[in-house]
Amino acid sequence: MGVDEFYNMLPIEFWNKVDGFYEFQMLKERNNWERTRWSTCLLLNIHLPKNKSIKPTDLIQFDWEKKKKKIDFEDLKRRAELYKKRIEHGK
Repeated sequence: MGVDEFYNMLPIEFWNKVDGFYEFQMLKERNNWERTRWSTCLLLNIHLPKNKSIKPTDLIQFDWEKKKKKIDFEDLKRRAELYKKRIEHGK
């Protein structure tokens, strides 16, 4: 990005560009990690018996592949009400 382009941007445009840059870098890094896991899996499968093989996810599961836990909002609401009552009663 040149100086003229920088000074002609709105702040939101600049931050969108910065966010896009970091997202692109993270995708490149993830791609490298997945490629390494895949090649390691292939190398290990060569040495295993024919009836056995491993999948890349058997080696390691990355954080971005893990499923998000479902948030129980009713439980959070009950806990918040309990804490509120404790604070009101000075306990």
